[in-house]
Amino acid sequence: MKKLLLVIKRDYREMVATTAFRIMLIIAIIITIGVAVGISVALRLQQWYGLAEAFPVVEFIIGLVLYFITLLILLAFVWGFSGLQITKEKVDGVIECLMATPLGPKTLWIGKCLAVLIPGFIISLAAALIVLLVINLAVVLPGWNTFIFPEQAIVVGFLSNPLLFFAVLAFIVLFSLAGNPDVAIAPSFLVGFGLMIGIPAGLATGTIDMTSWAFVWWYTAGAVIIWIVALFMMRMLTRQNIVLSGKGS
Repeated sequence: MKKLLLVIKRDYREMVATTAFRIMLIIAIIITIGVAVGISVALRLQQWYGLAEAFPVVEFIIGLVLYFITLLILLAFVWGFSGLQITKEKVDGVIECLMATPLGPKTLWIGKCLAVLIPGFIISLAAALIVLLVINLAVVLPGWNTFIFPEQAIVVGFLSNPLLFFAVLAFIVLFSLAGNPDVAIAPSFLVGFGLMIGIPAGLATGTIDMTSWAFVWWYTAGAVIIWIVALFMMRMLTRQNIVLSGKGS
């Protein structure tokens, strides 16, 4: 556990010291404020505001916002920090030096994953909670005298999305350590763009119902499948493969 914490702290300190992290944090803040204010204003201006019949529409919109704001922030962290640090460490010979220490490959793998996932999860969680709170206080409570907490969207946004992108991150970091970091990130684009295109298309055609528990289970099952693939590939994670990949072998 001590070795794992050392890896997490080291990678986290290096990540937050980068300009990319500061830019991403600023963008996340801007998006959070923009979404919270923009959605609130837009809903208040609707003619059906306050009507009981429109309550399910507002609930659906809030669920959609919670899903996509956590999706985009987690995806940005995966794409921005999953392989870049490993590429730099391989070029500088840091990875080879680490493999000469008692630090095990699996500890290095999990530590690097958590160093990216934890701040990404905290920022996405904070953004989603702020948006949920603002819309409820500014729109739902004055208009319908209640609060909206869409259970399915909360489970997907706060549990399934982090689980999914933890699995994608685990795959990228594993393949980056034992293989080529530039190639490792490619499958994540299929997942990311597939969700950003597929979910809206499914909603538009009526084939996806984000308000159903069936969607939650299928979505979570997809995350589990990616985890199974990552764990199956764990056999690649040996000291020899990591050292040789750093030398371009």
